[in-house]
Amino acid sequence: MVNEKIRKELEKKHYKVFNHNGVQICEWTKKSLRGADICYKEKFYGVNCHRCMQFSPTVAHCNMNCVFCWRPNEFMYTQFSEKIDEPEQIISILVEQRKQLLSGFGGNENVNKEKFEEALKPDHFAISLAGEPTLYPKIINLIEYLTKIARTVFLVTNGTRPEVLEKIKPKSNFQLYISLNAPNKEKFFEICRPAKKEEWENFNKSLEVMRDFKGRKVIRLTLIKNLNLDEKFIDNYLKLIEKASPDFLEVKAFMSLGYAKKRLGNSYMPSFEEIKKFAAKISKKSDYIIEDEELIELSKRNSIFQYYLGFLNKKLDGRFNEEYFTNNVNLEELEKELEEVDLQNLSADEIFGKFTYLYEYL
Repeated sequence: MVNEKIRKELEKKHYKVFNHNGVQICEWTKKSLRGADICYKEKFYGVNCHRCMQFSPTVAHCNMNCVFCWRPNEFMYTQFSEKIDEPEQIISILVEQRKQLLSGFGGNENVNKEKFEEALKPDHFAISLAGEPTLYPKIINLIEYLTKIARTVFLVTNGTRPEVLEKIKPKSNFQLYISLNAPNKEKFFEICRPAKKEEWENFNKSLEVMRDFKGRKVIRLTLIKNLNLDEKFIDNYLKLIEKASPDFLEVKAFMSLGYAKKRLGNSYMPSFEEIKKFAAKISKKSDYIIEDEELIELSKRNSIFQYYLGFLNKKLDGRFNEEYFTNNVNLEELEKELEEVDLQNLSADEIFGKFTYLYEYL
């Protein structure tokens, strides 16, 4: 059960909590419903922002005490001692609680009624709200269940449970995130403040596990002024990134919100320009290209298609003309074809054997 103090704090922030689980409506979901804006996950990964359910099976369990976390992690549990809820039960109850949180939007004149009805039935599940989800003993079962019923599923982890990540089976609608918040061991302990001393080694093992993971994978950097945002750390970051070989890098700024305000003030928040500059330097020293949103719009139709598009380019050593391909191919027909083929186990020659028209797009 969640500590009563944590429960009250979370409910003040408009969470719904039951047992060891929690759900909250993301600000981007609210903006999407009002027609104001959409999350980057919709722009870049094709997620339906208004149908996103951000939740956690470990809302009060974490094995880190990160200085930048805006959750009340000072009161977190590091292991389970209570009854463990089943994945189906978690999703069933949280979906209903999420409906309660969304109910007020039904009477908002700025909200499209059809979109509101769609929002009540989430098709994207982000296992990332609070706590460390891989501490949930049935996380693999939860992922397996969600990938069967959802359009897209994201798992965001701190990377301290490599033995769990090794058990995740790649799915075309699943995306694995590892948070990279420190360039070296010293900074890891200063910023992440893990419960156990061996977590740096575990984190590095997780990066190696990610390298061998056959599904879509992302490394997310949270940059903090005066702590981990410094050009002298770029080579350190790149060595860690190389271990994982992710498909995407997400470089984001620390925000002094919630409980993070008590640990770090506004002076630790980088500007957007500082983040862009740092990302550009990472790009310059690596093979990662900074994507422009206008170009991404061409190939964002849905996350499954986005995955295969990036996969083809990687499989074909960067020879694939994604922009020309996306502008000319019939995406709906291609999506149906790709869903019936296991590209992971095909060589480039075998791919061209099945889809001979792909030669046109080299």
